Amino acid sequence: MIVICEECGKKYKVDLNKIRGTRANFKCSTCDHIIVVKKPSAPAAPKPQPPAPQTEAQFTPPAPADARPSQGQMIRPDAETAAKPAPTGVALREPGGKSGLGLVAKAVWIMLVVGIIPVGIFGWITLSQGEKRMRDDTKALIAEVTRGLSVHVDEWIDKNVRVLLAAANIGDIQSMEPQAQTEILKSIQQAYPWMYLVFTTDASGANIARNDGKALRDYSDRQYIKDIMGGKELAWQVLIGKTSKKPALVLAVPIKRNDQTVGVLANAMQLDDISKRIAAWKRGDTGYAFLVDERGKVVAHQLTDYVQEQKKLGMHPLIQSYTSGRSGFHHFKDVGGEEQIGHVRGTRYGWALAIQQSEAEAFADLYAAQRFAYTLLACTIIAVVLVAWLAGRALVQPIKRLTEAADRISVGDLDVEIEIHSRDEIAALGEAIARMQDSIRLSLERLRRRR
Repeated sequence: MIVICEECGKKYKVDLNKIRGTRANFKCSTCDHIIVVKKPSAPAAPKPQPPAPQTEAQFTPPAPADARPSQGQMIRPDAETAAKPAPTGVALREPGGKSGLGLVAKAVWIMLVVGIIPVGIFGWITLSQGEKRMRDDTKALIAEVTRGLSVHVDEWIDKNVRVLLAAANIGDIQSMEPQAQTEILKSIQQAYPWMYLVFTTDASGANIARNDGKALRDYSDRQYIKDIMGGKELAWQVLIGKTSKKPALVLAVPIKRNDQTVGVLANAMQLDDISKRIAAWKRGDTGYAFLVDERGKVVAHQLTDYVQEQKKLGMHPLIQSYTSGRSGFHHFKDVGGEEQIGHVRGTRYGWALAIQQSEAEAFADLYAAQRFAYTLLACTIIAVVLVAWLAGRALVQPIKRLTEAADRISVGDLDVEIEIHSRDEIAALGEAIARMQDSIRLSLERLRRRR
Protein backbone atom coordinates (compact mmCIF):
# COMPACT_ATOMS: atom_id res chain seq x y z
CA MET A 1 0.00 0.00 0.00
CA ILE A 2 1.16 3.52 -0.78
CA VAL A 3 0.30 6.28 1.74
CA ILE A 4 0.90 9.99 1.52
CA CYS A 5 1.52 12.50 4.30
CA GLU A 6 -1.29 15.01 4.30
CA GLU A 7 0.97 17.78 5.62
CA CYS A 8 3.92 17.68 3.22
CA GLY A 9 2.71 15.21 0.55
CA LYS A 10 5.66 12.78 0.87
CA LYS A 11 4.84 9.22 -0.30
CA TYR A 12 5.60 6.03 1.58
CA LYS A 13 5.22 2.40 0.54
CA VAL A 14 3.94 0.27 3.42
CA ASP A 15 4.01 -3.55 3.59
CA LEU A 16 0.72 -4.46 5.28
CA ASN A 17 2.02 -7.91 6.17
CA LYS A 18 4.50 -6.33 8.65
CA ILE A 19 1.80 -4.48 10.61
CA ARG A 20 0.92 -6.20 13.86
CA GLY A 21 -2.60 -5.65 14.91
CA THR A 22 -5.04 -3.47 13.04
CA ARG A 23 -3.07 -0.19 12.86
CA ALA A 24 0.39 1.31 12.97
CA ASN A 25 1.81 4.83 13.50
CA PHE A 26 5.00 6.27 12.08
CA LYS A 27 6.53 9.74 11.84
CA CYS A 28 7.03 11.53 8.55
CA SER A 29 10.76 12.03 8.01
CA THR A 30 10.17 15.42 6.38
CA CYS A 31 7.67 17.23 8.60
CA ASP A 32 7.51 14.96 11.72
CA HIS A 33 3.78 14.53 11.19
CA ILE A 34 2.39 11.32 12.71
CA ILE A 35 0.84 9.12 10.02
CA VAL A 36 -1.66 6.44 11.02
CA VAL A 37 -2.03 3.41 8.76
CA LYS A 38 -4.91 1.06 9.36
CA LYS A 39 -4.74 -2.54 8.19
CA PRO A 40 -7.93 -3.35 6.24
CA SER A 41 -10.12 -5.98 7.85
CA ALA A 42 -12.82 -8.25 6.41
CA PRO A 43 -15.83 -6.13 5.51
CA ALA A 44 -18.72 -6.37 7.96
CA ALA A 45 -22.35 -6.32 7.06
CA PRO A 46 -23.22 -2.70 6.29
CA LYS A 47 -25.58 -0.86 8.63
CA PRO A 48 -27.98 1.64 7.19
CA GLN A 49 -26.81 5.15 8.08
CA PRO A 50 -27.99 8.53 6.98
CA PRO A 51 -25.71 9.96 4.33
CA ALA A 52 -23.12 12.37 5.65
CA PRO A 53 -23.46 15.87 4.31
CA GLN A 54 -20.86 16.82 1.76
CA THR A 55 -18.66 19.66 3.04
CA GLU A 56 -15.70 21.44 1.65
CA ALA A 57 -13.61 20.20 4.59
CA GLN A 58 -13.68 16.67 3.13
CA PHE A 59 -11.39 17.58 0.23
CA THR A 60 -7.76 16.62 0.74
CA PRO A 61 -5.37 19.44 -0.15
CA PRO A 62 -3.15 18.69 -3.14
CA ALA A 63 0.37 17.49 -2.53
CA PRO A 64 3.32 19.65 -3.49
CA ALA A 65 4.51 19.35 -7.09
CA ASP A 66 7.67 17.46 -6.13
CA ALA A 67 5.71 14.87 -4.10
CA ARG A 68 2.75 14.16 -6.46
CA PRO A 69 2.02 10.52 -7.32
CA SER A 70 3.16 9.35 -10.73
CA GLN A 71 0.85 9.76 -13.71
CA GLY A 72 -1.80 7.06 -13.97
CA GLN A 73 -2.34 6.56 -10.17
CA MET A 74 -5.74 7.27 -8.62
CA ILE A 75 -6.36 8.56 -5.08
CA ARG A 76 -9.09 6.63 -3.25
CA PRO A 77 -9.89 7.37 0.44
CA ASP A 78 -10.65 4.33 2.60
CA ALA A 79 -13.94 3.94 4.44
CA GLU A 80 -12.83 5.69 7.66
CA THR A 81 -11.25 8.64 5.87
CA ALA A 82 -14.37 9.27 3.82
CA ALA A 83 -16.45 9.58 6.96
CA LYS A 84 -14.20 12.04 8.85
CA PRO A 85 -13.28 15.61 7.89
CA ALA A 86 -9.61 15.26 8.96
CA PRO A 87 -8.17 11.93 7.66
CA THR A 88 -4.90 10.65 9.06
CA GLY A 89 -3.58 9.30 5.73
CA VAL A 90 -4.68 8.70 2.14
CA ALA A 91 -4.15 5.31 0.46
CA LEU A 92 -3.40 5.17 -3.30
CA ARG A 93 -4.57 2.31 -5.47
CA GLU A 94 -1.74 0.45 -7.15
CA PRO A 95 -1.71 1.11 -10.91
CA GLY A 96 -2.81 -1.89 -12.97
CA GLY A 97 -1.63 -2.91 -16.43
CA LYS A 98 -3.81 -2.83 -19.51
CA SER A 99 -5.54 -5.99 -20.58
CA GLY A 100 -7.38 -6.91 -23.75
CA LEU A 101 -7.40 -5.22 -27.15
CA GLY A 102 -7.28 -1.47 -27.67
CA LEU A 103 -9.98 0.46 -29.47
CA VAL A 104 -7.99 0.58 -32.71
CA ALA A 105 -7.53 -3.19 -32.74
CA LYS A 106 -11.19 -3.68 -31.85
CA ALA A 107 -12.27 -1.33 -34.63
CA VAL A 108 -10.12 -3.24 -37.11
CA TRP A 109 -11.51 -6.59 -36.02
CA ILE A 110 -15.09 -5.35 -36.03
CA MET A 111 -14.78 -3.94 -39.52
CA LEU A 112 -13.07 -7.12 -40.71
CA VAL A 113 -15.82 -9.26 -39.23
CA VAL A 114 -18.64 -7.01 -40.43
CA GLY A 115 -17.13 -6.21 -43.83
CA ILE A 116 -14.96 -9.13 -44.89
CA ILE A 117 -16.88 -12.16 -43.65
CA PRO A 118 -20.09 -11.33 -45.57
CA VAL A 119 -18.06 -10.36 -48.63
CA GLY A 120 -16.02 -13.54 -48.31
CA ILE A 121 -19.09 -15.73 -47.98
CA PHE A 122 -20.79 -14.01 -50.90
CA GLY A 123 -17.64 -14.24 -52.99
CA TRP A 124 -17.15 -17.92 -52.16
CA ILE A 125 -20.74 -18.74 -53.10
CA THR A 126 -20.51 -16.69 -56.29
CA LEU A 127 -17.20 -18.25 -57.28
CA SER A 128 -18.44 -21.75 -56.52
CA GLN A 129 -21.58 -21.27 -58.56
CA GLY A 130 -19.67 -19.57 -61.37
CA GLU A 131 -17.05 -22.32 -61.42
CA LYS A 132 -19.71 -25.03 -61.56
CA ARG A 133 -21.58 -23.21 -64.31
CA MET A 134 -18.47 -22.65 -66.41
CA ARG A 135 -17.30 -26.23 -65.99
CA ASP A 136 -20.75 -27.55 -66.88
CA ASP A 137 -20.92 -25.27 -69.93
CA THR A 138 -17.50 -26.44 -71.13
CA LYS A 139 -18.40 -30.08 -70.63
CA ALA A 140 -21.72 -29.59 -72.40
CA LEU A 141 -20.00 -27.89 -75.34
CA ILE A 142 -17.43 -30.67 -75.76
CA ALA A 143 -20.11 -33.34 -75.40
CA GLU A 144 -22.29 -31.63 -78.00
CA VAL A 145 -19.41 -31.36 -80.47
CA THR A 146 -18.57 -35.03 -79.94
CA ARG A 147 -22.17 -36.02 -80.50
CA GLY A 148 -22.41 -33.89 -83.65
CA LEU A 149 -19.25 -35.35 -85.17
CA SER A 150 -20.24 -38.92 -84.33
CA VAL A 151 -23.68 -38.39 -85.87
CA HIS A 152 -22.02 -37.06 -89.00
CA VAL A 153 -19.83 -40.18 -89.22
CA ASP A 154 -22.81 -42.49 -88.72
CA GLU A 155 -24.92 -40.68 -91.30
CA TRP A 156 -22.12 -40.71 -93.87
CA ILE A 157 -21.53 -44.44 -93.45
CA ASP A 158 -25.27 -45.17 -93.39
CA LYS A 159 -25.69 -43.39 -96.70
CA ASN A 160 -23.04 -45.58 -98.35
CA VAL A 161 -24.39 -48.74 -96.74
CA ARG A 162 -27.86 -48.00 -98.08
CA VAL A 163 -26.40 -47.59 -101.59
CA LEU A 164 -24.75 -51.02 -101.38
CA LEU A 165 -27.85 -52.70 -99.94
CA ALA A 166 -30.01 -51.25 -102.69
CA ALA A 167 -27.55 -52.38 -105.38
CA ALA A 168 -27.28 -55.88 -103.89
CA ASN A 169 -31.02 -56.36 -104.48
CA ILE A 170 -30.79 -55.59 -108.20
CA GLY A 171 -31.34 -58.68 -110.36
CA ASP A 172 -28.27 -58.10 -112.53
CA ILE A 173 -26.11 -58.06 -109.40
CA GLN A 174 -27.78 -61.19 -108.05
CA SER A 175 -27.27 -62.91 -111.41
CA MET A 176 -23.51 -62.95 -110.74
CA GLU A 177 -22.90 -62.29 -114.49
CA PRO A 178 -19.76 -60.11 -114.91
CA GLN A 179 -21.00 -58.01 -117.79
CA ALA A 180 -24.31 -57.14 -116.17
CA GLN A 181 -22.67 -56.37 -112.86
CA THR A 182 -19.97 -54.17 -114.44
CA GLU A 183 -22.50 -51.77 -115.95
CA ILE A 184 -24.24 -51.30 -112.60
CA LEU A 185 -20.94 -50.88 -110.73
CA LYS A 186 -19.87 -48.13 -113.12
CA SER A 187 -23.18 -46.34 -112.62
CA ILE A 188 -22.77 -46.44 -108.85
CA GLN A 189 -19.25 -44.98 -109.03
CA GLN A 190 -20.39 -42.17 -111.31
CA ALA A 191 -23.24 -41.26 -108.92
CA TYR A 192 -20.99 -41.37 -105.85
CA PRO A 193 -17.55 -40.20 -106.99
CA TRP A 194 -15.88 -40.70 -103.57
CA MET A 195 -16.33 -44.46 -104.19
CA TYR A 196 -13.21 -44.97 -106.26
CA LEU A 197 -13.74 -48.76 -106.44
CA VAL A 198 -16.96 -50.83 -106.55
CA PHE A 199 -16.62 -54.57 -107.06
CA THR A 200 -18.19 -57.99 -106.50
CA THR A 201 -16.80 -61.40 -105.53
CA ASP A 202 -18.22 -64.86 -105.49
CA ALA A 203 -18.60 -66.96 -102.35
CA SER A 204 -14.91 -67.95 -102.46
CA GLY A 205 -13.67 -64.35 -102.67
CA ALA A 206 -12.74 -64.40 -106.36
CA ASN A 207 -13.32 -61.06 -108.09
CA ILE A 208 -16.28 -61.21 -110.51
CA ALA A 209 -16.64 -57.62 -111.72
CA ARG A 210 -15.31 -54.11 -110.97
CA ASN A 211 -15.96 -50.58 -112.13
CA ASP A 212 -12.39 -49.50 -113.00
CA GLY A 213 -11.77 -52.11 -115.72
CA LYS A 214 -8.59 -53.36 -114.06
CA ALA A 215 -7.57 -57.00 -113.83
CA LEU A 216 -9.63 -59.16 -111.52
CA ARG A 217 -8.10 -60.04 -108.18
CA ASP A 218 -8.48 -62.59 -105.44
CA TYR A 219 -9.99 -61.07 -102.28
CA SER A 220 -10.38 -64.29 -100.34
CA ASP A 221 -7.83 -63.18 -97.73
CA ARG A 222 -9.74 -60.02 -96.85
CA GLN A 223 -11.36 -60.04 -93.44
CA TYR A 224 -14.51 -58.30 -94.63
CA ILE A 225 -15.06 -61.10 -97.18
CA LYS A 226 -14.67 -63.67 -94.46
CA ASP A 227 -17.07 -61.79 -92.18
CA ILE A 228 -19.81 -61.61 -94.85
CA MET A 229 -19.45 -65.25 -95.79
CA GLY A 230 -19.51 -66.04 -92.10
CA GLY A 231 -23.02 -64.63 -91.82
CA LYS A 232 -22.63 -60.92 -91.09
CA GLU A 233 -24.94 -58.46 -92.83
CA LEU A 234 -22.32 -55.72 -92.94
CA ALA A 235 -18.53 -55.71 -92.73
CA TRP A 236 -15.91 -53.00 -93.12
CA GLN A 237 -12.21 -52.33 -92.97
CA VAL A 238 -10.15 -49.14 -92.78
CA LEU A 239 -6.96 -49.15 -94.85
CA ILE A 240 -4.54 -46.80 -96.56
CA GLY A 241 -4.93 -46.44 -100.31
CA LYS A 242 -1.86 -47.62 -102.20
CA THR A 243 -1.91 -44.72 -104.62
CA SER A 244 -3.59 -41.94 -102.61
CA LYS A 245 -1.81 -42.72 -99.34
CA LYS A 246 -4.99 -41.61 -97.64
CA PRO A 247 -7.29 -43.55 -95.33
CA ALA A 248 -10.00 -45.47 -97.14
CA LEU A 249 -13.02 -47.37 -95.92
CA VAL A 250 -14.16 -50.63 -97.50
CA LEU A 251 -17.81 -51.56 -96.92
CA ALA A 252 -19.18 -54.98 -97.85
CA VAL A 253 -22.69 -56.47 -97.93
CA PRO A 254 -23.90 -59.95 -98.98
CA ILE A 255 -25.40 -60.72 -102.40
CA LYS A 256 -28.26 -63.11 -101.73
CA ARG A 257 -30.32 -65.27 -104.00
CA ASN A 258 -33.14 -67.37 -102.54
CA ASP A 259 -31.90 -66.39 -99.06
CA GLN A 260 -28.50 -67.87 -99.84
CA THR A 261 -25.33 -65.76 -99.86
CA VAL A 262 -23.83 -66.22 -103.30
CA GLY A 263 -21.32 -63.38 -103.28
CA VAL A 264 -20.18 -60.07 -101.86
CA LEU A 265 -20.75 -56.49 -103.05
CA ALA A 266 -18.16 -54.04 -101.75
CA ASN A 267 -16.90 -50.53 -102.31
CA ALA A 268 -13.74 -48.70 -101.35
CA MET A 269 -14.14 -45.00 -100.67
CA GLN A 270 -12.01 -42.15 -99.48
CA LEU A 271 -12.62 -40.68 -96.05
CA ASP A 272 -11.73 -37.13 -97.00
CA ASP A 273 -15.10 -35.76 -95.95
CA ILE A 274 -14.92 -37.36 -92.52
CA SER A 275 -11.20 -36.72 -92.07
CA LYS A 276 -11.40 -33.07 -93.02
CA ARG A 277 -14.33 -32.39 -90.75
CA ILE A 278 -12.84 -34.15 -87.75
CA ALA A 279 -9.22 -33.12 -88.26
CA ALA A 280 -10.24 -29.50 -88.90
CA TRP A 281 -12.04 -29.18 -85.57
CA LYS A 282 -9.94 -27.22 -83.08
CA ARG A 283 -10.59 -25.36 -79.86
CA GLY A 284 -7.88 -22.97 -78.83
CA ASP A 285 -4.33 -24.21 -79.18
CA THR A 286 -4.74 -27.62 -77.55
CA GLY A 287 -8.27 -28.78 -78.34
CA TYR A 288 -8.67 -31.33 -81.16
CA ALA A 289 -10.75 -34.37 -82.19
CA PHE A 290 -9.80 -37.78 -83.53
CA LEU A 291 -11.54 -40.94 -84.74
CA VAL A 292 -10.37 -44.55 -84.35
CA ASP A 293 -11.92 -47.74 -85.64
CA GLU A 294 -13.00 -50.73 -83.59
CA ARG A 295 -9.39 -51.95 -83.43
CA GLY A 296 -8.07 -48.62 -82.14
CA LYS A 297 -6.47 -47.61 -85.44
CA VAL A 298 -6.61 -43.94 -86.40
CA VAL A 299 -9.22 -43.06 -89.03
CA ALA A 300 -9.03 -39.28 -88.69
CA HIS A 301 -6.58 -37.12 -86.73
CA GLN A 302 -5.02 -33.66 -86.90
CA LEU A 303 -1.62 -35.31 -87.34
CA THR A 304 -1.40 -36.72 -90.88
CA ASP A 305 1.40 -39.09 -89.85
CA TYR A 306 -0.98 -40.81 -87.44
CA VAL A 307 -3.50 -41.24 -90.25
CA GLN A 308 -1.05 -42.52 -92.87
CA GLU A 309 0.49 -45.13 -90.61
CA GLN A 310 -2.87 -45.97 -89.01
CA LYS A 311 -1.36 -45.45 -85.59
CA LYS A 312 -2.91 -47.50 -82.84
CA LEU A 313 -4.31 -45.39 -80.01
CA GLY A 314 -5.79 -48.22 -77.99
CA MET A 315 -3.75 -47.12 -74.94
CA HIS A 316 -5.03 -43.55 -75.05
CA PRO A 317 -6.94 -42.84 -71.80
CA LEU A 318 -10.11 -41.85 -73.65
CA ILE A 319 -10.04 -44.92 -75.90
CA GLN A 320 -9.31 -47.16 -72.91
CA SER A 321 -12.31 -45.67 -71.13
CA TYR A 322 -14.50 -46.30 -74.17
CA THR A 323 -13.39 -49.92 -74.61
CA SER A 324 -14.04 -50.55 -70.91
CA GLY A 325 -17.60 -49.27 -71.31
CA ARG A 326 -17.12 -45.80 -69.78
CA SER A 327 -18.07 -43.26 -72.40
CA GLY A 328 -18.56 -39.61 -71.58
CA PHE A 329 -16.47 -36.93 -69.90
CA HIS A 330 -13.06 -37.73 -68.36
CA HIS A 331 -10.09 -36.07 -66.64
CA PHE A 332 -6.67 -37.53 -67.37
CA LYS A 333 -3.00 -36.69 -67.84
CA ASP A 334 -1.21 -36.88 -71.15
CA VAL A 335 2.23 -38.41 -71.66
CA GLY A 336 3.80 -35.11 -70.58
CA GLY A 337 1.89 -35.10 -67.28
CA GLU A 338 -0.35 -32.16 -68.22
CA GLU A 339 -3.94 -32.23 -67.00
CA GLN A 340 -6.41 -32.86 -69.83
CA ILE A 341 -10.17 -33.03 -70.17
CA GLY A 342 -11.92 -35.04 -72.83
CA HIS A 343 -15.10 -36.66 -74.05
CA VAL A 344 -15.41 -39.95 -75.93
CA ARG A 345 -18.43 -41.35 -77.74
CA GLY A 346 -18.96 -44.47 -79.80
CA THR A 347 -20.42 -44.56 -83.30
CA ARG A 348 -23.01 -46.99 -84.57
CA TYR A 349 -20.30 -49.16 -86.09
CA GLY A 350 -18.10 -49.49 -83.01
CA TRP A 351 -15.71 -46.67 -83.77
CA ALA A 352 -14.72 -44.17 -81.09
CA LEU A 353 -14.80 -40.42 -81.57
CA ALA A 354 -12.87 -38.45 -78.94
CA ILE A 355 -12.19 -34.80 -78.17
CA GLN A 356 -9.54 -33.55 -75.74
CA GLN A 357 -8.11 -30.25 -74.55
CA SER A 358 -5.73 -29.14 -71.83
CA GLU A 359 -7.58 -28.23 -68.64
CA ALA A 360 -5.59 -25.00 -68.22
CA GLU A 361 -6.79 -23.73 -71.60
CA ALA A 362 -10.33 -25.10 -71.36
CA PHE A 363 -10.94 -23.31 -68.04
CA ALA A 364 -8.70 -20.29 -68.68
CA ASP A 365 -11.62 -17.86 -68.26
CA LEU A 366 -12.58 -19.53 -64.99
CA TYR A 367 -9.06 -19.31 -63.59
CA ALA A 368 -8.79 -15.67 -64.69
CA ALA A 369 -12.06 -14.87 -62.89
CA GLN A 370 -10.79 -16.63 -59.75
CA ARG A 371 -7.51 -14.71 -59.79
CA PHE A 372 -9.43 -11.44 -60.19
CA ALA A 373 -11.76 -12.37 -57.32
CA TYR A 374 -8.86 -13.29 -55.00
CA THR A 375 -7.02 -10.09 -55.89
CA LEU A 376 -10.16 -8.04 -55.27
CA LEU A 377 -10.71 -9.76 -51.91
CA ALA A 378 -7.10 -9.09 -50.86
CA CYS A 379 -7.40 -5.43 -51.86
CA THR A 380 -10.69 -5.19 -49.97
CA ILE A 381 -9.11 -6.62 -46.82
CA ILE A 382 -6.21 -4.18 -47.06
CA ALA A 383 -8.60 -1.26 -47.61
CA VAL A 384 -10.83 -2.30 -44.70
CA VAL A 385 -7.84 -2.67 -42.37
CA LEU A 386 -6.47 0.73 -43.43
CA VAL A 387 -9.83 2.48 -43.05
CA ALA A 388 -10.48 0.76 -39.71
CA TRP A 389 -7.03 1.72 -38.45
CA LEU A 390 -7.44 5.36 -39.49
CA ALA A 391 -10.96 5.57 -38.08
CA GLY A 392 -9.95 3.86 -34.84
CA ARG A 393 -6.93 6.10 -34.49
CA ALA A 394 -9.05 9.20 -35.07
CA LEU A 395 -11.43 7.96 -32.35
CA VAL A 396 -8.78 6.87 -29.86
CA GLN A 397 -6.42 9.88 -29.97
CA PRO A 398 -8.83 12.37 -28.33
CA ILE A 399 -9.83 9.74 -25.77
CA LYS A 400 -6.15 9.16 -24.93
CA ARG A 401 -5.62 12.92 -24.53
CA LEU A 402 -8.64 13.20 -22.22
CA THR A 403 -7.40 10.17 -20.24
CA GLU A 404 -3.98 11.78 -19.78
CA ALA A 405 -5.65 15.02 -18.68
CA ALA A 406 -7.85 13.17 -16.18
CA ASP A 407 -4.80 11.31 -14.82
CA ARG A 408 -2.95 14.60 -14.31
CA ILE A 409 -6.00 16.14 -12.61
CA SER A 410 -6.25 13.10 -10.33
CA VAL A 411 -2.74 13.78 -8.99
CA GLY A 412 -3.39 17.45 -8.42
CA ASP A 413 -2.26 19.07 -11.67
CA LEU A 414 -5.20 21.40 -12.17
CA ASP A 415 -3.49 23.56 -14.79
CA VAL A 416 -3.59 20.94 -17.58
CA GLU A 417 -5.22 22.22 -20.75
CA ILE A 418 -8.06 20.18 -22.25
CA GLU A 419 -8.21 20.62 -26.00
CA ILE A 420 -11.53 19.98 -27.74
CA HIS A 421 -11.69 20.05 -31.55
CA SER A 422 -14.93 18.26 -32.28
CA ARG A 423 -18.63 18.51 -31.55
CA ASP A 424 -19.46 14.90 -30.79
CA GLU A 425 -19.79 12.77 -27.65
CA ILE A 426 -16.03 12.93 -27.05
CA ALA A 427 -16.28 16.73 -27.02
CA ALA A 428 -19.06 16.47 -24.44
CA LEU A 429 -16.82 14.23 -22.31
CA GLY A 430 -14.00 16.78 -22.58
CA GLU A 431 -16.29 19.60 -21.53
CA ALA A 432 -17.45 17.56 -18.53
CA ILE A 433 -13.84 16.92 -17.45
CA ALA A 434 -13.06 20.63 -17.91
CA ARG A 435 -16.03 21.57 -15.70
CA MET A 436 -14.87 19.05 -13.09
CA GLN A 437 -11.39 20.60 -13.27
CA ASP A 438 -12.81 24.07 -12.67
CA SER A 439 -15.01 22.84 -9.81
CA ILE A 440 -12.07 21.14 -8.06
CA ARG A 441 -9.91 24.26 -8.50
CA LEU A 442 -12.61 26.51 -6.98
CA SER A 443 -13.23 24.10 -4.09
CA LEU A 444 -9.55 23.95 -3.23
CA GLU A 445 -9.28 27.72 -3.36
CA ARG A 446 -12.15 28.06 -0.89
CA LEU A 447 -10.56 25.41 1.36
CA ARG A 448 -7.23 27.25 1.38
CA ARG A 449 -8.92 30.57 2.26
CA ARG A 450 -10.72 28.95 5.24
CA ARG A 451 -7.45 27.59 6.63
